[in-house]
Amino acid sequence: MARYLGSAHGRPLPPTPDIATRIRTNPRVKTILWSIVICMTVLVVIALFSSHVL
Repeated sequence: MARYLGSAHGRPLPPTPDIATRIRTNPRVKTILWSIVICMTVLVVIALFSSHVL
């Protein structure tokens, strides 16, 4: 009877994804990274315009 209770012994567990895969597939991290990239781009554009104007 005890040998039928555990069903995990027949199938191996899938490997856990590495940290790079988790970062690429996590929507919250992707949103934060894209926000940082957009903010940095805006700051560079503002710095370029202000350096030519002043």
